[in-house]
Amino acid sequence: MSRVQKNENENDQAGELRSRIERQKAKSSLPKRSKVHQNKKKKSKVKKFPMIQLLALFFILLPIGFYTLYTYLQGRPVPVVKSDQVVFSEESIPTTATADDLNEKESAKAKAEKEKEEAEEKAKTQKEAKEKAKAQQEAEEKAKAQKEADEKAKAQREAEEKAKAQREAEEKAKAQQIADEKAKKAETEKQKASENVQAAKPDKEGYKVVLHTVQGEETLFRISMNYYKSQEGIALIREWNGLNGNEISKGQVLKIPIKK
Repeated sequence: MSRVQKNENENDQAGELRSRIERQKAKSSLPKRSKVHQNKKKKSKVKKFPMIQLLALFFILLPIGFYTLYTYLQGRPVPVVKSDQVVFSEESIPTTATADDLNEKESAKAKAEKEKEEAEEKAKTQKEAKEKAKAQQEAEEKAKAQKEADEKAKAQREAEEKAKAQREAEEKAKAQQIADEKAKKAETEKQKASENVQAAKPDKEGYKVVLHTVQGEETLFRISMNYYKSQEGIALIREWNGLNGNEISKGQVLKIPIKK
């Protein structure tokens, strides 16, 4: 290879190296794609934000302006109507619109007061109706309770009268029974007295018979000891009374033969 060709090759390689270095520098100087997109978004945001801020400020100031205007109108002096004009303390202006507004306002106020009075009257009427219904219900319940109490008292009175009549009838029957028992007892005592009188007379064998009524817990032995002072009278008492043994009962009447 000749020296000229060698130099040309070196020059070509140097030029290619320089061009490669320049391309890399140009490539490194260019921003990245993601950074480019971010810059675009920032620019769009910067463009949008002023419009949003203006709208927000408008919506904030709008109610404040309405409130300020309403407060100003409310604070103005009340006009005095004379013929066709409304006279203010400061100036006179035509009364066409203001008078209509005042009439409408007064009519609305009167209507509101009327509606309020009607509502109060309606509420009062409803309250009175409720109280009346409640009083009527209480009166009905009271009358019902009184009726039940009267019926209960009447039933109790009838039961007491029935029990009293039954008690009087029982007492009357008991008194009649006692009277019958007394009459029967008197008749029995009279009959016993008659038998005692007859028994007191001496019999044919020379004995005097005494009637003895057996008392509680008495035996033939005791009766014999009482009348004869010995137990020899037991056989005599059995013979005169037709007894087979020594058994006797309370209330039994025994003939006691006693020698004269």
